Amino acid sequence: MSKVFLNDRLVDETDAMVSVADGGLLYGAGLFETMRTCHRKVFGLDDHLDRLFASSRHLSIDLPFDKTFLASNIDQVLEANGLTDARLRLTLTSGPISVPDDQRRPTLLIAATTLQGYAAEYYNKGVRVILCPYRQNPSDPLTGHKSTSYFPRMLALRLAHQGGAAEALWFTPDGMLAEGCVSNIFLVKEGCILTPPLDTPVLPGIARKTVSRIATERSMEWFERALTIDDLLGADEAFLTNVIMKVLPVTGIEKHSVGNGSIGPISRQLLVAFDEQIENQCGKGKGK
Repeated sequence: MSKVFLNDRLVDETDAMVSVADGGLLYGAGLFETMRTCHRKVFGLDDHLDRLFASSRHLSIDLPFDKTFLASNIDQVLEANGLTDARLRLTLTSGPISVPDDQRRPTLLIAATTLQGYAAEYYNKGVRVILCPYRQNPSDPLTGHKSTSYFPRMLALRLAHQGGAAEALWFTPDGMLAEGCVSNIFLVKEGCILTPPLDTPVLPGIARKTVSRIATERSMEWFERALTIDDLLGADEAFLTNVIMKVLPVTGIEKHSVGNGSIGPISRQLLVAFDEQIENQCGKGKGK
């Protein structure tokens, strides 16, 4: 039976319960981080926790735990479930709203499952995406944060899947390209890598940061730039990033082919480099 860490201890998944008055359950008042582990080490753990702490401060969601406490209990969950390569989720909510503010404790949940990546054919042929019919509101206080108020993203992703696509791309009300439902977006034009700036706003993705670092280390030309639908449709290459998909090439947008309709050389190069980053950071770890 799977084990999860809930608040202050490991429990069986079937015994894990949260209050019916929890602010995350009632109002979506919470944050989460989805992480990947390799050899029982979390890739980009510090980056994930830095983002969690920054968002908790910005949104006034209490986070009374330190990084050492969180890292230790992440490791406990992996060990208890016998996992080395895993998909791990840390969820933090505002806790029960039925108690006075000075007595309220947040709800912390850490759970992990065996890592199941995206289909191999996606990396051989690329994926198709659609244009999201909804808009990313720069005035929304949750925009740019990995909030548990995720239902609009799930609705858009469902539309993509119903149409046989892997992802839906969001734009701002004034037509600026933002991001995917669960990913950041990069374009390649004439050898230059482009991605929307954080103040679009978009989520400061961990994989986005990794790709930017790889490009810098390899002296590849890359820029944060406000991008439009014309930039998207005129790109030679496009790819999506998150820590589970890594670098996922996009070869189709609706009925439009990206470039010549096949995976481009820069996308391939960055995917290989991303895998190397994971191995370099995680090494052989603690797994057997």
